[in-house]
Amino acid sequence: MSSLLVILGFCASFNVDVKNSMTFSGPVEDMFGYTVQQYENEEGKWVLIGSPLVGQPKNRTGDVYKCPVGRGESLPCVKLDLPVNTSIPNVTEVKENMTFGSTLVTNPKGGFLACGPLYAYRCGHLHYTTGICSDVSPTFQVVNSIAPVQECPTQLDIVIVLDGSNSIYPWESVTAFLNDLIERMDIGPKQTQVGDTGSLISVILKIKMHECLIF
Repeated sequence: MSSLLVILGFCASFNVDVKNSMTFSGPVEDMFGYTVQQYENEEGKWVLIGSPLVGQPKNRTGDVYKCPVGRGESLPCVKLDLPVNTSIPNVTEVKENMTFGSTLVTNPKGGFLACGPLYAYRCGHLHYTTGICSDVSPTFQVVNSIAPVQECPTQLDIVIVLDGSNSIYPWESVTAFLNDLIERMDIGPKQTQVGDTGSLISVILKIKMHECLIF
């Protein structure tokens, strides 16, 4: 009997209140409820609920909902729209299908961290999936966005020489080739830069050359 009493001394128990339970519901196709965290700030107590596929059917970025607890009345959950303010500067972001809200962790010092593991950024035609996290303040504002992105490598600088000698025939084929070539390039200040010049015309676009292709 004494052995049994010793064991019971290290046990703890609790009851689950089924009479005053609260139910939070959302679209099943949005994976509402994929992550859940209890949360408290100066406004009161909340349940944070991740919904990684919010934005059906086109722009499924995902998001996090805040659901009030203990307000004395049934209030709806509110979507925080965190992906709108979750951003990394100077990169071409791909937020579609980034499943934001798949990870949800509260901070003991206040606020919480929400992540989208399928966030990507684009360099040329390539997508680099790095994931992204948002550091959210106690008042549900995005304080900082965290992602291991890198600046895209410098592309080629290209000059097309038009000599006007009619030595290439038929010219329509050359024009079609040049149009197809340019359409395949990502042209921009930090991407591929294109200029053309000729023996009978002035330089249309002057650029600083690092590497060039001459036609």
